Amino acid sequence: MEKIKAVIFDMDGVLIDSEPSNLRQLYDFYKEYGFVADAAFLISLVGSSLEYTWRVSIEKMNKDWSQDEFYEHFDAYAKEHMVSYRDILNSSVKETLVWLRAHGYHTAIGSSSTLMNIKRMLKECELEGLFDLVFSGEMFHESKPNPEIYLTIAKQLQVEPKHCMVIEDSTFGIEAGKRAGMRTIALQDTKFSIDQSQADEMISKIADIQKLLA
Repeated sequence: MEKIKAVIFDMDGVLIDSEPSNLRQLYDFYKEYGFVADAAFLISLVGSSLEYTWRVSIEKMNKDWSQDEFYEHFDAYAKEHMVSYRDILNSSVKETLVWLRAHGYHTAIGSSSTLMNIKRMLKECELEGLFDLVFSGEMFHESKPNPEIYLTIAKQLQVEPKHCMVIEDSTFGIEAGKRAGMRTIALQDTKFSIDQSQADEMISKIADIQKLLA
C-alpha cells in the first residue's frame, strides 16, 4: 500500500451531514414552482454537479431558464432558508483535521458545492486554517465524476495521486477519486442507499481516518 501524504475531503455528506437538508431545500424550492419531486429523483441528485442539477431541474420544473436564471432563483430561495452548517457538522471532524495536520499530512477540500458555501461552512464550523487548499466544482469545466478537481489538488500540493486519500460519500465522488488514481474511502451512507461499492474501503465515522493511517 502506498504511503499517504495528503487527505482530500468532499464537503457535503462528509464534513457536514448536509444531504438531508439540501434535498429538503430542493424539494421545497421545486414545490414553490409547482413541481412535487419524488424521493427517487431527489436521491439521484446526491453528489451530482451543479450543471447536472440545473439541467434536470429545469426539465422537471418545465422552465426555459438558463443556467444563470436557475441559480438566481434558487440562490434567492436558499438565502431565505439557510441551513446552519454548525448544526450539521459531522462528529470528530475538527479533531481529525487537527490530528492530520499535527502528523504532517496535507489536507484539502474538493467539493461540488459552490465556493461561497464552502467558505461559509469553514467559517461557521471554525475550520478555517485547517486546509491547505479549497476547490469547488464550479472552478472546473466538468465536476465529479470527472477527476480533474482531485488531480488539480494533487498537482498543487505537489503530491502524486497514488499518495493521496480521498474521503467521499457519493457514487460520483467515489468514481472521481478512483479515476484520479487515489485511495478512495467511503464514509458509509445510512440514509439514501447510495452505491459505494467502488470505494477501496469504508469507514463509519470521520475519526476512523486516524486508524486507517496509523
